[in-house]
Amino acid sequence: MNISRIYGILIMLINNRRVRRDELAAHFEIAPRTVQRYIDELIAGGVPIEAAKGKHGGYYIPDSYKMPYLLFTPDELGRVKACLTALGGTFRDGIGESVYEKLTALEKGAAVAGAVPPLVIDSDAWNGRSGSLQSRLDAVQAAISDSRTIAINYTDKNGKSSVRKLDPYTLALKEGVWYVYGRCHIHDEFRLFRLARMKGIELTEDIFTRKEGADVRIALSADLGERISIELEFDESALAGIEEWLGAESVRRTDKLVCRAIVGDGDDLVRKILSFGTRVRVTAPRRLAERVEAVAEEIAAHYRKNFI
Repeated sequence: MNISRIYGILIMLINNRRVRRDELAAHFEIAPRTVQRYIDELIAGGVPIEAAKGKHGGYYIPDSYKMPYLLFTPDELGRVKACLTALGGTFRDGIGESVYEKLTALEKGAAVAGAVPPLVIDSDAWNGRSGSLQSRLDAVQAAISDSRTIAINYTDKNGKSSVRKLDPYTLALKEGVWYVYGRCHIHDEFRLFRLARMKGIELTEDIFTRKEGADVRIALSADLGERISIELEFDESALAGIEEWLGAESVRRTDKLVCRAIVGDGDDLVRKILSFGTRVRVTAPRRLAERVEAVAEEIAAHYRKNFI
């Protein structure tokens, strides 16, 4: 009996309203008869799995069922607690602290007080905590919790400011940058907004209903822009930074250091390359090298203008 598959079937049933036997068989790559045997084992173990017949039939678990904590392994509990600790200074509503205490209780004293945790995630900058962003994080989190529309003064990537309303669905942290994902009233579509570009956040009296079609993961991937293949030549002093950015597997060492990778051709790509200064040079594609050269020339011209 494969215990991991039994747990997998249980989680799939909990997370879905109804699942057919053939869907379970395909997902776990097992025979339908094996699925039935696992279902019988779960029922024997006290899980109230029921079956509905007909075109839209399948297995389901009543909403009243609660998953027992024993399904969490010590490593899984530790991972969840590490993530809660990482965001402890961001969300100050007490919910994270309450969840952390309950998870600690579930471990039944297995954790040693004062022990160094196996994983620590710190979302703050080196120069301190979230700083001026904290009040914005608090305002957006309150709006998300109460499903309240917010009014913001937003500056886009081109420096254009506009006043708009936004239904915030979730906060997202990616590469140290906070985003708010939600439905923009102006364009009537789901978008990502950089929290740092949002000024004067105000909670309105409007209560919004969440609509279908929202997927923050797709938005975060799309924000990378078109995917392109790049080649970089760089100095030894830039090796650690390149490996951290694009992975050690992308680096080749012959008579020179070369990196080949597929990246998102978004607005931050040129800025990222320029952050290495003269230690990195784009060798392909040519159009990217020309963009980097153009921005570098604009920077040089700006300094020549102000200091000559």
